[in-house]
Amino acid sequence: MRSLQETAIRVLPELRAVQVEQGLLMSPAMHWFFDTNYDLFETSIPPGFERMSLRRAAWRLLSSDASVLEVPEPLWARFLPQNVTLVVAWRLGGLLRLRNRKARTYAIENNSPGEALFGRSIPWPLDVFVRFALGAFMRMFFERVALGTPAAADSYATLPFFRRIEHSMILGLPTPSLGADEAEADPNTAIFVGHLDARKGLPELMSAWSEVEQRLPSASLVVVGAGPLRESVEKWVTARPGSRRYLGQLPHDRILSVVGQAAVVVAPSVRARRWREQVGLPIEEGLSMGRTIVTTSETGLADWLHQHGHSIIASDALETDLSRALVDALTYPIEPSSVLDSLPTRHGRLVADSWLHRAY
Repeated sequence: MRSLQETAIRVLPELRAVQVEQGLLMSPAMHWFFDTNYDLFETSIPPGFERMSLRRAAWRLLSSDASVLEVPEPLWARFLPQNVTLVVAWRLGGLLRLRNRKARTYAIENNSPGEALFGRSIPWPLDVFVRFALGAFMRMFFERVALGTPAAADSYATLPFFRRIEHSMILGLPTPSLGADEAEADPNTAIFVGHLDARKGLPELMSAWSEVEQRLPSASLVVVGAGPLRESVEKWVTARPGSRRYLGQLPHDRILSVVGQAAVVVAPSVRARRWREQVGLPIEEGLSMGRTIVTTSETGLADWLHQHGHSIIASDALETDLSRALVDALTYPIEPSSVLDSLPTRHGRLVADSWLHRAY
């Protein structure tokens, strides 16, 4: 029997705690990662996860007899040069063995290709060239693409040749968490979980919360995470400790229980150059616990969330609409059982993984 290393390889640029958890449930594969994310805090890395350099990974792919390579999506601009190196090495290694090997990927980027790569709108001649080059690259080196959101499907559909690649849209929704139907939430509490920086909408949230406190004196906000705005958050919390709490960075295995104690999960992300919220792990965690979501139109799940009664705010309207949305959500949250009933019986990422790794 061939080892996992010889059958399938899954490349992760930045290992996250949720990827460790999901990796144990996915199709058997070796996991190669190049760096670690801040949220790996206190998470043990199990066997089957190996830290790599780009040179070592490319050399291993050239000599590997594996049949499946899953790499990050091509519209992940920061990783694109490494991605090109890896898929070229994979393709060449296959040709040396007289095998037509191509890569596979899970895609959730919902920016346009030009904005994903350059962080801004670009002149149309350059935009046409970029789309053509990306489409040709994917056609040559990719054989299967799982799309995690309708917004991602729309982005990739703009690439020439993409429709000739086998692809499927599999909505990346979570399943209900174990015990979610029994978790009791404080009806007056909202929670923010994530990196403490401006692109997560934290300044807008702190400003809006002052208005929430005036309109709903019983409300309280819990903030979880670490990042460059930590000192600002700590100072802000001390001004009104009765309605504001900062818990710092928590191990990932504690997040769900903390989320379950709140009635509302708030994730007011805004665009920042090339970055746009693709799905939002706190949104997934909130849904899995049956909680009402208040977020912006930036997430690729915005349409689904709106259709199921959650609050979606245009990112350029946060200053005027966020406080109202929070008051409404805290006053009239969606029934937790309704949120849980709207979720699938198997996590969409795992469904996508099974489709990506199935044999022809």
